[in-house]
Amino acid sequence: MTTFAPHRATLESFVDCVNRGADEDTLTGLLAKDVRLYGPFSDEPIVGRDTAVETIKAVNGLSSDDTYLEVLSGQTHHAAHFRLQVGDAAVNGIFMVLLDADGLIAEVSIFYRTLPAGVALQRNLSEVTGMPAWELRTNEQ
Repeated sequence: MTTFAPHRATLESFVDCVNRGADEDTLTGLLAKDVRLYGPFSDEPIVGRDTAVETIKAVNGLSSDDTYLEVLSGQTHHAAHFRLQVGDAAVNGIFMVLLDADGLIAEVSIFYRTLPAGVALQRNLSEVTGMPAWELRTNEQ
């Protein structure tokens, strides 16, 4: 019999929160104080609850589509399949989550596809995140 990581309800609550517009109080209650977000926001992880809430709300506010489609559970992690569109850039991805012993979101790794769409998405978010815009280079350049 397969056993699943505990606290699946935390990620389900996160998904519901983002799908409803990313309420600040709800996000604050779901994230660990020292949460780390790894993803297309910066070369370094975003660290800390306040900064993570601010980033999630900013991305959600800029997006025309920030929809979580499905929660997946494994033995040690949970994940959510999502679609995100900011401006003309849209990606599909996985939001992989490690929860702490209290059931709070402690670490998030964001994976998305396709590469060209991901670079375009980062460019659309770069001003908000303060990170230099990425550039997609091919062999032809």
